[in-house]
Amino acid sequence: MISGEAQWTVETVLVWTIDYFKRNSIASARLDAELLLAKACGCQRMQLYLNPELPLTPDEREQVRNDVKQRVAGVPIAYLLGEREFWGLALNVRSGVLIPRPDTEILVEQIHERIKVWKKNNSPDQTCEIAELGTGSGAIPIALASLEKNLRFYCTDISPIAIEVATANARKFQSLWDERSNRIQFIRGDRFEMLASGSQFDLIISNPPYIPSNDIQSLQKEVRVFEPHEALDGGTSGMNFYDYLLTKAPLLLKHEGWLCVEMGFDQAESLTLLIQQHSSMKLVKIVPDYAGHDRVALLQHCKHSPQ
Repeated sequence: MISGEAQWTVETVLVWTIDYFKRNSIASARLDAELLLAKACGCQRMQLYLNPELPLTPDEREQVRNDVKQRVAGVPIAYLLGEREFWGLALNVRSGVLIPRPDTEILVEQIHERIKVWKKNNSPDQTCEIAELGTGSGAIPIALASLEKNLRFYCTDISPIAIEVATANARKFQSLWDERSNRIQFIRGDRFEMLASGSQFDLIISNPPYIPSNDIQSLQKEVRVFEPHEALDGGTSGMNFYDYLLTKAPLLLKHEGWLCVEMGFDQAESLTLLIQQHSSMKLVKIVPDYAGHDRVALLQHCKHSPQ
């Protein structure tokens, strides 16, 4: 890296890091360099340009050196920073927890629309009961809690790390619960098997693992090597968790309750065929993401479905 004590200023380190990232094919070279240097210096990104001649302390230099090495090795920037912005909220993330993606904000938008309709049809003070499969960092329920009141979430995940991180994130935004009459419970366990017998929900929501097992190795290194495979692998066809949700939803949803799920950009046809095998669930709409790819499926528990 840079040699010589006098050369370790904010400006020289930033210029060198940007160039080094570019030479190592880091797509967001400038942004990543700014974020890592700001983290090491304990400041905002814009402050780097206000004090370009400021020398780095030995501890700051060591922090930058270590982070740059890890970033070039493929460690996601979110893991190095310890957080990722989602729905305008800075959520804690770390190794072992799936990093929230912008595409999942489409799912949040669509769930919110369903909640607003539900509220119009029910008492304003009535609690909307929501179950989530695979909460990860807790991104989806926390985003929804920032939008609405009187929500109660039951969020499951098989990963103890995910439950730990999601719990910390919920506490980080404690006002969303205390001031909005929202409640959240994180449950460690396999899918919905730990939910109380006889539980009934107004909505079931999920961004489940949906990548076919054989496709995992074709993912970019950041995802393939560093993000948890149990949060990515949807089985041979990528449909394992959808099959489970479609089987379980009629038992857990109230009549006309909603199942809202994210899916892969090329899975609309496969998911539609699978839904046709489950007569209790009706596909209402498939919603595209900002790039025009199919991203969210909205299903409703048929009014006269058999119990």
